[in-house]
Amino acid sequence: MCEYHLNVGDMFRTQHGLGLIVEKKNGVFHYSTVGDDQRKAYQTIAVKQFYNYCDDRSHNQVLEVMLLPNRKYRRRRK
Repeated sequence: MCEYHLNVGDMFRTQHGLGLIVEKKNGVFHYSTVGDDQRKAYQTIAVKQFYNYCDDRSHNQVLEVMLLPNRKYRRRRK
């Protein structure tokens, strides 16, 4: 489902709503769900686990990934 590596500003859609990747460091995505108040502590998920959810369509964890259109360079995932 997700051909490219994700970066800050990319969005994803799950059954529970939209999520926005706010920060990426130490192999962890920090994300904010749309509709949440402006909170100081963001939710986290490991990058490998997130990509596993993207690739595993049987559980339908991540339904759609929306990439920033103005990102200059993107690397394909292997």
